[in-house]
Amino acid sequence: MANSESADISQLDKTFDRAADHLQSLASQLDSGQLLGFYGLYKQATVGPCDTPRPSWYQTQAKHKWEAWKALGDMGKEVAMGSYIRAVGKLDPTWEKDARLGSQAWVTVSRLPNTDVELRDIDKTLLDWVKDGDEEKVRDIIARDRKSINVSDDSGMLPIHWASDRGYMPTIKCLVENGAEVNARDNEGQTALHYAASCGHAEVVKYLLSVGAQCVKDNDGMTPKDVADEQIAALL
Repeated sequence: MANSESADISQLDKTFDRAADHLQSLASQLDSGQLLGFYGLYKQATVGPCDTPRPSWYQTQAKHKWEAWKALGDMGKEVAMGSYIRAVGKLDPTWEKDARLGSQAWVTVSRLPNTDVELRDIDKTLLDWVKDGDEEKVRDIIARDRKSINVSDDSGMLPIHWASDRGYMPTIKCLVENGAEVNARDNEGQTALHYAASCGHAEVVKYLLSVGAQCVKDNDGMTPKDVADEQIAALL
């Protein structure tokens, strides 16, 4: 039994490596969200759960990569490999038609149910819909549960932080109109204005300022203006 399990894992490793190699040919077709999803799964599969310190929040690209990895929590390496392989298969169903995979490898992958990073709609929270930029779903959830506006993730990020980070103006307006605190801080002392400024979302910065956002310092003593480019800094 032990030898059989080892063989399954070895075959899964090989399939995963082939999937990772194939993804390189598809990378130009993917948006940033998809690339981050694959990055998180790859790190989880090769390293394990994220155990590195969160990058400085003004390191935008590094911060997004860290968040994609950290969001997978304690997902096991084999589960992450299976999810990665299936995700590549969704992008290109024919990618492995010429691969010589043993039957046990197929069994191993098929025994990883419900582990895709993509959540079912029924399981999504307000934070998930905000990240998706789905204003209709955001309004629907708020109408049923206004308290969800103040529910944060493990980093202390509220829906308004995530919407500002992604630059989703309609969602931001929806949140503010329904009572979201524009100067709310996450665990690092950062506000929605910090995120919008660091990501270069000029229209979001203008809007947040118009509804009372303040240029306060975070836990490291940095204001939104300190981490903005020249165009955004001029607005602040």
